Amino acid sequence: MASVTANSRMIYAFSRDGAVPGSAFWHRVNKRTRTPTNAIWLAAAGAFLLGLPYLWNYTAYAAVTSIAVIGLYIAYVLPTFLRLRQGESFQRGPWHLGRWSMPVGIIAVTWVAIITVLFMLPQVSPVTWLTFNYAVFAVLAVIGFAGIYWLVSARKWFIGPRVQGTAEELAAIEHALEV
Repeated sequence: MASVTANSRMIYAFSRDGAVPGSAFWHRVNKRTRTPTNAIWLAAAGAFLLGLPYLWNYTAYAAVTSIAVIGLYIAYVLPTFLRLRQGESFQRGPWHLGRWSMPVGIIAVTWVAIITVLFMLPQVSPVTWLTFNYAVFAVLAVIGFAGIYWLVSARKWFIGPRVQGTAEELAAIEHALEV
């Protein structure tokens, strides 16, 4: 459920920014529940499809849960890593950790690197074709697809996140939901 919740939020945010095929559909907010139910159903369907191989093979379940954990960790730590790369040239916002920003960032990135390796290790011994943890290939495939998609297409049109949340925008959304 945590993965479905996080994934549906990301689907909604990326579709709001126009970064997902079919963005207008996935970004739609349900007038009755005032939630992005299309994004939630997409996340739930994706989780269901990823979980189906567990019916035939426990190793598949281990790989799926590993992929989910690794994906979330990488997604959450990537901004921290990019901030660390900026060093002192990074322009801080109103809330920050002050002198603790760098040490906490380094610990976070190090932790994610360690946990990523741990979640990619096989979970049973001996390692065979049936017990191998294929999470490493899945993570590399997703990162490879995203990288190629960025280089071939998205870098030409994607301008970044769209700010949503001014009083006028929220009033317009509320009005649209009520109509």
